[in-house]
Amino acid sequence: HSFPTRRSSDLAEADELLGIAAQRSLTIRLAGSLAIRARCPVRAPLLREMGRRPYRDIDLMAYTKQKRDIAAMLEERGYVLDPDIRMAQEFGIKRFVYENHQNGLKVDVFFDELVMAHTIQFSGRLGLHDQTVDLTDLLLTKLQIHEFTENDLIDSIVLLAEHDVGRAGTDGINGDYVADIMRKDWGFCYTTQANLRQIAEGVQRYPVLPDEVAELVRTRASALNDMIDRAPKTQRWKMRARVGERVRWYEQVEDVNR
Repeated sequence: HSFPTRRSSDLAEADELLGIAAQRSLTIRLAGSLAIRARCPVRAPLLREMGRRPYRDIDLMAYTKQKRDIAAMLEERGYVLDPDIRMAQEFGIKRFVYENHQNGLKVDVFFDELVMAHTIQFSGRLGLHDQTVDLTDLLLTKLQIHEFTENDLIDSIVLLAEHDVGRAGTDGINGDYVADIMRKDWGFCYTTQANLRQIAEGVQRYPVLPDEVAELVRTRASALNDMIDRAPKTQRWKMRARVGERVRWYEQVEDVNR
């Protein structure tokens, strides 16, 4: 099985990139599945046990103002910018996709925001942790996915197995922050709550999950869902809710690797 060696090479390379960035005072943070692996040291073995497919790339978040320096750093390390992305840059696409033909790794760098099925803002939030994006943002990157895959389900289960959902100012996942985003955006809220239900119900599909861990994940997913339900919704949210599913509530993501 190629999982352990590939995973460690991805994570080792990601740590190397973070180290070089820190020496150059560049703010880059790990996102995606590697970040979940890094932030869930206790529950990480469950990724493989539940059948998580090997990671295919390194996802990073950064700030646009450092775009040029980050590009230079990646190119020095042997990464080549995807030609399609080079053209898309001219249209204001806030994303780099690099490939390294020596080590076979791909690096995705998102600037300021993650624009997928729904948009997650990262401005001013990359300093919350020195290695990865904040745990709350990490969960949001999963909850925004319209076509929630088996890998997304496994990642989310592991994240919620390791980290509690609490109020602002507590360790773990900041439920107040999530609820505040959802109360203003019906579409994002609709997708998020559907995914939280999938997570709560999905734990029963994995016999390798100890009962108490499955119960913990169910409880935390439900607690976050309840916090979103209780948050007072804006007028705009209520108006959009009346339209419901009759109008598409998410952006279509073209061929995004996860």
